[in-house]
Amino acid sequence: MKLAQIMTAVFVATLLVAAIPASAATGNYTLGVQSGTTSDTYAAENLPNANVMGYDTIDLAVAALEQGDVDFVLGDLPTLKFYKADKDDLSIAGTFSEEDFGIGVAPGESDLLAAINVALGEIIDSGEYDTIFADSFGDEIVVLTDDTNANTATEYPAEPTGALAAALEAGTIAFGTDPYYPPFESYAADNETMVGFDVDIANAIAAKIGAAYDDDNFSATMVEKTWDDLLAFGYDNYDATLSAMTKTEQRAEKTDFSRAYYSSKQGILASADSPSITGVDDLNKAAEEEEDDSPSVSLFVSAIAVGIIALFSRRKH
Repeated sequence: MKLAQIMTAVFVATLLVAAIPASAATGNYTLGVQSGTTSDTYAAENLPNANVMGYDTIDLAVAALEQGDVDFVLGDLPTLKFYKADKDDLSIAGTFSEEDFGIGVAPGESDLLAAINVALGEIIDSGEYDTIFADSFGDEIVVLTDDTNANTATEYPAEPTGALAAALEAGTIAFGTDPYYPPFESYAADNETMVGFDVDIANAIAAKIGAAYDDDNFSATMVEKTWDDLLAFGYDNYDATLSAMTKTEQRAEKTDFSRAYYSSKQGILASADSPSITGVDDLNKAAEEEEDDSPSVSLFVSAIAVGIIALFSRRKH
């Protein structure tokens, strides 16, 4: 058998494998998630039969969906809507699991937490929150959980200590963020300026804190961190975490969260080639074969068998 014939068979096999849906090899759906997110946790706890692929950033998960490497992507609904906005081949296949985002501070930084909570309260009560929300999410209805309680501060600390005192002295409050998660945080066209809902909230908080302490120049600084950095809650070169982070009991063991500043759901992003589902529970079932023109595993095996027979039958004379 000639080398050229062998290479031809390998090439044909490769093309056929590439055409097989992500779920076909195992009979289970393959899901893309950003590693370490609540979507990742949800899949691990509630979808044990699914094959979960973790990615460093959400855009890599979406790219995998477009390339056919995964059947669906799970993530925060607003971010999935952002990626589908200009792409006719992507759609939202369902929603699940309500969640609230909070701003994290290092445990024990009660003055900083108090200032952030009071500032958020002022932003919400004044209507400024609605304006900021509309800038990022258009005409969507504002639904914000009020999870304040008797322990939530209502006044700024009279004599600031700790991280709040240091921030006031420095003239800026530094927020750690993973700037690859639009529309909450991302880089503008100049690749230097951060923009998005969280950035606008940060600036509004800084303005309120500055006004409370008679410093009109007090500002917010966004510090780029990886998602893994933020989940380590090191607070090494930043004062607080502001990065579309869902408040969970597990995370609350390592950081103190502010009142909720955003409420939403998680979503399911599908491509034109994704299997049909009715909701998140379907993702835990074996993937059903689609009635389409895509080559199946059996077709692939048959094609290889025919190719091998043909090659062995053509011998040198």
